[in-house]
Amino acid sequence: MSAIAQEIAELWSAGTPLLYVVTAEEERAIAVCEAAAAGFGARAAVWSAPRGLEGLAPAAKDPAALLDALARAPAPVIVVALDFHEALRDPLTVRRVRDLLPRLAAEGRCLAIVAPRLAVPDGLAADVAVLRLPLPEDGELAALLEAVRAGLAHPAPAPALAPEVRHRALVAARGLSEGQARRAFTRALRRDPSLGAAGQAIIAAEKKRLLARDLGLELVESAEGPDDLGGLPGFKAWMEERALAFDPDASRFGLPPPRGVLLVGVQGCGKSLAAKAAAARLGVPILRLDLPRVLGASAAEERLSAALEAAEALAPVALWVDEIEKGFAGSAPGDGGEPRAARLLGAFSTWLQERRGPVFVVATANDVSRLPPELLRRGRFDELFFVDLPDLEARREILGLHLRRRGRDTETIDVAAIAELCAEYSGAELEQVVVGALHRAYALGRDVDTGDLRRVAQDLVPLFRTYEEQIKGLREWARGRARVAGRAGAVVDLFRRAQ
Repeated sequence: MSAIAQEIAELWSAGTPLLYVVTAEEERAIAVCEAAAAGFGARAAVWSAPRGLEGLAPAAKDPAALLDALARAPAPVIVVALDFHEALRDPLTVRRVRDLLPRLAAEGRCLAIVAPRLAVPDGLAADVAVLRLPLPEDGELAALLEAVRAGLAHPAPAPALAPEVRHRALVAARGLSEGQARRAFTRALRRDPSLGAAGQAIIAAEKKRLLARDLGLELVESAEGPDDLGGLPGFKAWMEERALAFDPDASRFGLPPPRGVLLVGVQGCGKSLAAKAAAARLGVPILRLDLPRVLGASAAEERLSAALEAAEALAPVALWVDEIEKGFAGSAPGDGGEPRAARLLGAFSTWLQERRGPVFVVATANDVSRLPPELLRRGRFDELFFVDLPDLEARREILGLHLRRRGRDTETIDVAAIAELCAEYSGAELEQVVVGALHRAYALGRDVDTGDLRRVAQDLVPLFRTYEEQIKGLREWARGRARVAGRAGAVVDLFRRAQ
């Protein structure tokens, strides 16, 4: 019996008359309830409005008839009611359920509502036990894979899979629901019965498509590593230390998995690139959580819960939450926030505090004035870093990196002089200096030189000149609140230069 079936059986046997199973996987929820009933020789029956109560009262197609049939059914019994949450919009139906609950508890009957979203009326909130059907574990995925293989190979037996191939397929399917995994396995096996590179690619592509569509999660394909991140030596050194906690010996030493990092700072200074570099250093895939998309949808609480559950199922993984302040803007009561937004922020903050498994969260923020204070509490993240405009040394590094990435020898270009010229330029603006210089040189029919870089740098107007006061205010906020992601002393230098 699975853990969720065991939990249902324990709740039922303890006298819980009303369960609410939140899931879009009806067939799997039915199977779990049937397994719970079989655990102590009880009966399970399924109700839906078109089919009635199958096996007990097929004519009981409306909610009132269902409740009457449940009261008369031989006990012990669990009735799985599909989409019954729609019926609970009717106050009369809620009243009938409340009147029936004491009798159900006393006689060993249980009503299990299965619905894709949580919608419990106030009158039933104190009596219902809410469960969220977890995503399939590796054991369930393994059984599903074998079932799909056997079905496709019928009547001949399915050829054996190499253990490492089987393991890669199961890892690739983590985070998918049972139905999604079944479709992914079926497509992959039809294309490549041995689940070689072609089959594995299909599973990965199917997962990427389904996660983006259903959960607001995106598997980010990124080749960036720490060596592709110019500047930010403080953050890099911290990541090197934290990455060691993912080693197998770390848990035996008593180290918990690192929880994550919050990067706040000036726009265009490498926070998003730092998130990708962090995942690469940890050696884990990176998922991007599209918070505005998740929180702006209907049933946002269920979608957020499902997305975070999927991230845990995919662990070890890095979860990248870009511009987190936009997702939770206006959630504080002082900002005129509404209760729903506050609940979503509370749910996310609680998950950050209590999440299990190696999910390393990298959140970025540009506007700290819109950042909810709940996210800044210790325990949500391991560290808070401030990412400022690059100092002189970092500008040299960034310019050299972009030149080398485009096949140019930095020995033939006076990178130091251009770095001196580009004070107050962001990392993104330094990249545009290189790109603009290449455009200019190409138009003139020759290779790029220092003069091209100097001309573009002189023409470019950095963001600092437009948002100088905001950037200075951000630096002031960061003093004493955040650790410096760049070179030690760089922020002090910037303050001295601004005076």
